[in-house]
Amino acid sequence: MWLSQRRQTELEETTAELGQVTVPGAPAGVALAGERRDVALCLPGGYHWTPKRGDTVLVVKGGAEGAPCIVGTPAGQKVPAGEVFLSVKNGVGIRLTADGRICLMGPVEIAGSLSVNGKEMEV
Repeated sequence: MWLSQRRQTELEETTAELGQVTVPGAPAGVALAGERRDVALCLPGGYHWTPKRGDTVLVVKGGAEGAPCIVGTPAGQKVPAGEVFLSVKNGVGIRLTADGRICLMGPVEIAGSLSVNGKEMEV
């Protein structure tokens, strides 16, 4: 095998893989084939999340240099098609249902004003 062919084979990486967070935060450290540091977090607009140490995350590598980016975590809870469920632990969360309802689970705290059907309510 030619040396150049061997080097190219060694440098080839998958374009997406699951890894374990080793350094929490944004940017994060992730153990993939080796540990990668300063891995960016790429999330949908309006969504805010910071992985913690030990989380399993999906890392996608893109661009000319294959820069890694954490794009999410494997689904932990089954959600019916068309619904969204946000949670930080069991029993606490927000579910947006396919029929238009908003279900809040856990203690609810409101900071600011509350309007119900266009009517301002005292909080």
